[in-house]
Amino acid sequence: MSSAPDDAPRTAAEAFLHTLARLGVEHLYVGAGTDTAPVIEAYARQNVSGLRFPQPVVTAHENLAVGMAHGYYMVSRKPQALMLHVSVGAANAVCGIMNAARAQVPVFLAAGRTPLLERGRFGARDNTVHWGQEMFDQAGMLREFTKWDYELRDAANTVELVERAHAIAMAEPRGPVYLTLPREVLASEVPQQPAAGSVCIPAAPHPDRDPVRELARKLDAAQFPVIVCTASGTDPRTLQQLASLADRFAIAVAESKPRVVNFPSSHALHAGFDVAGILREADALLFLESDVPWLPGKAQPRSDAFVAHAGTDPLFASHPVRHFRADLLITGTAGSLLTALAEELENLEGRRAAERRRARLSAFAASAQAAAQAQWDADEARGGAISKIFLSRCLDQVQEDDTAVVSEYSALRECMRLDQPDSFFLLPNAGGLGWGLPAALGARQARPNHVVFAALGDGAYVFANPAACHHASAMHGLPVVTVVFDNGGWDAVHKTALAVYPDSHLAEHVRRHGRAPLSDLSPIPEFTNYVTASGGLGIKVSRREELVPALRRAADSVRRGVQALVHVKGR
Repeated sequence: MSSAPDDAPRTAAEAFLHTLARLGVEHLYVGAGTDTAPVIEAYARQNVSGLRFPQPVVTAHENLAVGMAHGYYMVSRKPQALMLHVSVGAANAVCGIMNAARAQVPVFLAAGRTPLLERGRFGARDNTVHWGQEMFDQAGMLREFTKWDYELRDAANTVELVERAHAIAMAEPRGPVYLTLPREVLASEVPQQPAAGSVCIPAAPHPDRDPVRELARKLDAAQFPVIVCTASGTDPRTLQQLASLADRFAIAVAESKPRVVNFPSSHALHAGFDVAGILREADALLFLESDVPWLPGKAQPRSDAFVAHAGTDPLFASHPVRHFRADLLITGTAGSLLTALAEELENLEGRRAAERRRARLSAFAASAQAAAQAQWDADEARGGAISKIFLSRCLDQVQEDDTAVVSEYSALRECMRLDQPDSFFLLPNAGGLGWGLPAALGARQARPNHVVFAALGDGAYVFANPAACHHASAMHGLPVVTVVFDNGGWDAVHKTALAVYPDSHLAEHVRRHGRAPLSDLSPIPEFTNYVTASGGLGIKVSRREELVPALRRAADSVRRGVQALVHVKGR
């Protein structure tokens, strides 16, 4: 190879890494393999080249790598990159990439590709796996869940392709991109240094004024207007915007299967989480960043109600089947819509109309909050084995300014009084299990002074490859509190089957055996052994009075730099 100035990339691998860093990517989550050799050489030569690269984060499983990148973006809003091992590594990542796609998380996925040539070029095949790992269309297995995919075919356009992929990932609605990297091309010289910064990120969409004006008129004229949110709180600024809008114009706000904190729990106009009950009352509805606004087989808006949907992609075009009634669709970010809507309501003197309905909406919200409290009180009075309600209430008790909960089914947002953004995150709607613990590690990496609780079901914990996750926690200094709710199996499978067949052979089977077929995971492992194997603290609890002290002890351990796991035996 010819020499090059130490301040300029010499190979495609160096250009790839240097461009990522220049674009603001801070970490490269790596599952290395035979294809990674040019990247390894680039890092080894970094003290000579002087080039800035993303910090490499070695992970022992691809699902872990994707989940950490997802979790890092979740709280930092900074996209991160992955470098995975050819076809097999990318295959392990499909589930995590689907989660990222449905959550509009801009993961930059790169994977090696089997060397193109059998001989005659530097980097050509030199291992038996290079034949077995090649695919006719490696990117095809991920194409449905990425916004863009391509193969680096020549070192000369490395910079341009990385810039383009990053811009597409960050354009609204955001999502993953995928670049495959043949080993010979990665190892090739960069013939020239292209001009940097030739591609920029498009401005976020803002809604047209006419549909916002129509929406404002409908909300202003309504007797029972409600905004229903699922993921608007991914932009933390919208919490205050929504609170101000609700106060000024007397509009109730509800949360439908929220994946983040969308609206402060303590707000007097928080109408709760029972969308079916809200649909019976509301005469004007705005569904904001809500992919499944209601369950069509169980509830529908009133026939006389006005129904609007808004978001960066209000049709959710990547969902093959999705048909919900809509009188108005508005494209724009949640923040830009709320700003424009407040201005239009002010122009209509909406505060005058607000006073006519404020008492009714406040009473409905108070009733919803009282019903929730009654459910919590009933669970407390019933006692017995620890329930998800009780676990959620205990997690709520130990929350402080420096804590957050990442939930994969076990922590229930509706049982927690949360007012701050970025204090709760739920598994994306794709439901790809094994997300929670990796995402918690990524969130901790983005906010190293926070205590992150990963609240997982026993099945979800097993799916997370716990040995790899606890290994990464120790290896990279990322202590989190893992809370595993052990009810002996896949509760979602059990309950869904019973819901479909409530009066059947299945119901009789459950009466005799206690659990539906195919949902039993017993015997459950001693989960604390996973964390202690990586130098962490393991705690096992089965009685209600033990849970809060155990959670506090685990949080104190994390604050001292030691990861912890609380194995909760529940029902």
